[in-house]
Amino acid sequence: MESVVVYRIPGLVGEHGREWRHFVCWAAAAERPYLPASDETVLAYLREHPGTEKTQRGRVTALNAAHRRKKLPLPGEAEAVRRALNPARAQRLQHQRGRADAIIARLPVTGWPDALTGRRDAVILLLATSGLSYPQIAGLRQADVTLTADAVTIGAQPLLKLDATGTAGCPVRVFARWAAVLTHAPAATGHIHLERLLTAAADFAVDEPQPESSVPRPFPAAYARQPLLCDFDGRGMAYGYVDELDPLSAETVADIALTHLLAPPPPGEEDDLDTGWHERGIAARRRMKDVGDELDVLLARMEAIADSVSFPQDW
Repeated sequence: MESVVVYRIPGLVGEHGREWRHFVCWAAAAERPYLPASDETVLAYLREHPGTEKTQRGRVTALNAAHRRKKLPLPGEAEAVRRALNPARAQRLQHQRGRADAIIARLPVTGWPDALTGRRDAVILLLATSGLSYPQIAGLRQADVTLTADAVTIGAQPLLKLDATGTAGCPVRVFARWAAVLTHAPAATGHIHLERLLTAAADFAVDEPQPESSVPRPFPAAYARQPLLCDFDGRGMAYGYVDELDPLSAETVADIALTHLLAPPPPGEEDDLDTGWHERGIAARRRMKDVGDELDVLLARMEAIADSVSFPQDW
């Protein structure tokens, strides 16, 4: 909590200024940090001050504007906040996540070199069906991921939190498997170690025993600023210089996710998607060019334009 309550932010005027002051007063009284504001703080504020969908969106837009002017992560981009503002979106993502879990259960986690892309694609599927846009996914660094026994968190707000499930698509296991790959991938001889480990009989999530087996090994600190996602050549070597990975592009991330999600399910596997989902998905894939989630980009631009509009001071 800041020692001085920040009621005024230069350039934040009009309705945005009023909403910001109201939020700051509430947060200060509740003894909650407000700059930056976490997703939990924003959700608590919205619960205690109910309103129409338009009203709640306006409140979050004002909080985003305040954080943008302070060059802080936008709380409205946190997935938990976005779902609270759009229940239909939350329901759609929940449905997609169910399909992703079924696909992840079929991806290889051992064997050479298929397990490399199998483990990576599982991460992409989880993130793509949890609400992150393809550009956001492509831009992630290993330092953006916090891995514990109970959850995977992405970003500082956090941008996204994925709780452990104990299922085949458990986010903790999926990310632990990929972290084990990234421990070796950037090294010059990383592919040699990975081939040995991935052809072992066991499904390793770490490459050596740990004192507390329930706690997964985090992403290697030495490569914290390296991309979260990468690709491999035919020998299993990660693309890039030694100790420096080449990131996947947003277009490649979209292509990988859509290839899995739009593929017909295996014979006999239950799939409750509505009629015509495959045709619509193919059409959407044809429209995919440099980035994937054009709607998110458009909304962000509209919000930035709204923030830049000057209103008379209301003090």
